[in-house]
Amino acid sequence: MKRNRKHILSLALALCLLLVLALPAAAAGQGFQTVYRSRNLLRVNGSLRDCDKFAIADYNYFKLRDLAALLDGTASQFDVDFDATRGCILIYTGRPYTHRSAGDLVMSSNETAKGRLSPQSLIVDGVERTGLSVYYIAPNEYDNGNNYFKLRDLQPLLGFVVDYDPITSAAVVNSSDYKAPTRLGLSADGGRNYLNRIIFLGDSTTYGIAAYYNAGFTALCPPSQVWTPKSGTLALFNWTIAKVVYPATGEEISITEAVRRAKPEYLLITLGINGVSSMDRDWFIRDYTALVQAIQEASPSTKIILNSIYPVARSYAHQDQINNTKINAANGWIEQIAGNTGCRFLYSFESVVGADGYLPESSQNGDGLHLRGEALTTVMQYIRTHMYQ
Repeated sequence: MKRNRKHILSLALALCLLLVLALPAAAAGQGFQTVYRSRNLLRVNGSLRDCDKFAIADYNYFKLRDLAALLDGTASQFDVDFDATRGCILIYTGRPYTHRSAGDLVMSSNETAKGRLSPQSLIVDGVERTGLSVYYIAPNEYDNGNNYFKLRDLQPLLGFVVDYDPITSAAVVNSSDYKAPTRLGLSADGGRNYLNRIIFLGDSTTYGIAAYYNAGFTALCPPSQVWTPKSGTLALFNWTIAKVVYPATGEEISITEAVRRAKPEYLLITLGINGVSSMDRDWFIRDYTALVQAIQEASPSTKIILNSIYPVARSYAHQDQINNTKINAANGWIEQIAGNTGCRFLYSFESVVGADGYLPESSQNGDGLHLRGEALTTVMQYIRTHMYQ
């Protein structure tokens, strides 16, 4: 009987010991949830970059040190340090990132991790900042991890600009001094989704987009996205009195009224082919600038792309009035206007010009000036791969 009591007592002590040993592990795992690596691209000041980032409740979370490394040397640079005595992170805005870490911008290959809400305090330039969304994220509940801050919470505190590009699914971080290049460079292919968000305003070379789309060139854009006068032509020097057909109603209305009604996300303007025959530099720039500014006033949020004028073919009969020397000069003026007005310049000229500097005869529709459907398709592909982001 005594032996049985001793045996039972030994089992009870062993069980208690197991429970005590298990308690820290269970406590360590409390509050953790599975978090997933963000699949968004990251573009910083126009360049694709990357670092560890996690998507939680549709928001991106970043390490402060990674952001400091990415923005170092810009107007939005900041330094990061840690006060072990108070247990708080210290941020010094406007300073170079000097307290670097071996883990800066190091990428993990794991698609998931464990995260929990963190009470981590943050002091920015001597002022404690509260109300921030912070997660402590580690490979699992028992490994060391890092604090990740919601990107949009940091924007007003640290002076950079946050945006999102839905076309490329990219988180965008720009320093306060960043100015995008005026000329649109090579980008990922925005595809049909990008084209569908553009309204095309212009002269007879733009009119061809709708005409050839109706003729079966479905890689182009439909008439609902094309704004031209009923005649199909639009001269730069008379834009103030010109009327365009508003596709939604069929009405003929002014350009500014059309913009005010539609408030397009993107407006791509192709103008000037008629203007080069008679307008000098100052007149051309003055009228084109006035058009852009009127559009910006009518719809401040519209992203405006000023497209280059296309080359003419050798066979074009009126080279004394319109020629590629004049067109090249005007394209330089258009790029200058884009830079001065905060627009972007699309040099689609290069997508259709031949090695001899002329529009290939196979690309013109018979008059030496207007593009065939195949050439306009080439232009559309160029637009897709030179996105305004």
